[in-house]
Amino acid sequence: MAVSNSEWLSEKLRQAQIVAMRFADKTWLLDARGVAYLPHKDLLVVSDLHFEKGSYLGHYGNPIPHLDTRATLSRLNRIVEDYNPGTLMCLGDSFHDARGVERMARDDLNTLTQLISRIDCWQWILGNHDPQIPEQLAGERLHRTQIDSIGFCHEPEPDWPQCQYQVIGHFHPKVKCRVGRYPVKGRCFVMGDKYFVMPAFGQYTGGLWIDHEVMQPLVPKASRRCFVMQDERIFAV
Repeated sequence: MAVSNSEWLSEKLRQAQIVAMRFADKTWLLDARGVAYLPHKDLLVVSDLHFEKGSYLGHYGNPIPHLDTRATLSRLNRIVEDYNPGTLMCLGDSFHDARGVERMARDDLNTLTQLISRIDCWQWILGNHDPQIPEQLAGERLHRTQIDSIGFCHEPEPDWPQCQYQVIGHFHPKVKCRVGRYPVKGRCFVMGDKYFVMPAFGQYTGGLWIDHEVMQPLVPKASRRCFVMQDERIFAV
């Protein structure tokens, strides 16, 4: 486990900035910043970065600032400094479109290149927005991969008999509910008996409510667990 600073981890757990939970008979650490860490494999998972969504929308007249890639990279860089993982897996839709890397500012591209170089094993899981990763970027390209009985893919793959469990992205889950008297709303991790759906990490990513009909077959309400991120904390709802 690369997170060798037990005092740092204990403090993050105490402050509810990280929670430990079980999925697929493994212990995971869920970080309030939107990443999941699998300690026994020294694996950090992040999903739906959607680099250059701002510049993509700008081509269609949207006046949104084109600073999302820089903000996303800055947050990811701080997380990598904390965990120093042996493997970092980007779980699909890392770029918002096929030409995203061409629009990246030089400084942002250099930051991404340097970040990749710091990781022993950087894995790009291909998504529907980025079926190809530009060759100028290092890292392993995969349509899907498997660790023990867990499959990692961008979208659910029901016809994958080798994998009893799947960790997926794509849906950008979010939740709204009440905790006591207080309304709670935000991005979330959500899991059922088979699927663990990661939150979107990108600065400009929206989301799908976990009660939406599309989500129900994946994480039925009767068996789902949900961890919402709010005010730099994470907690079960």
